[in-house]
Amino acid sequence: MRKRLSIIFNKAPYGTQSGRELLDIALMAAAFDMDISALFIEDGVYQLLDNQQPDILHMKNHSSTFKALELYGIETALVSEDALIHRRLSQSQLLPVAQPAKQNELQSIIAQSDFVFML
Repeated sequence: MRKRLSIIFNKAPYGTQSGRELLDIALMAAAFDMDISALFIEDGVYQLLDNQQPDILHMKNHSSTFKALELYGIETALVSEDALIHRRLSQSQLLPVAQPAKQNELQSIIAQSDFVFML
């Protein structure tokens, strides 16, 4: 039986390394044949903004790596509809790697997980 892992991105992409570290965890865990869900909630929705320019801050852009989720077998990538609405963002402003989800769907995935990572 495959173990279920939820990776919860809840912080903006710059200012901390948590987004990059969680992305690394997700990609490494994919090698262990786990059922992995990438969930973008709260300020974590900013991780998926398209056309980021972190070089202005002298930081490396890791957002394009999210496009590799499906290549690594991470088929469940969801972004909180509530977080998008609260931040006045639309799905069209994001990288096309995650589907919008309601809060109860996100909570259900987390509840069914054997492991949950959030930094």
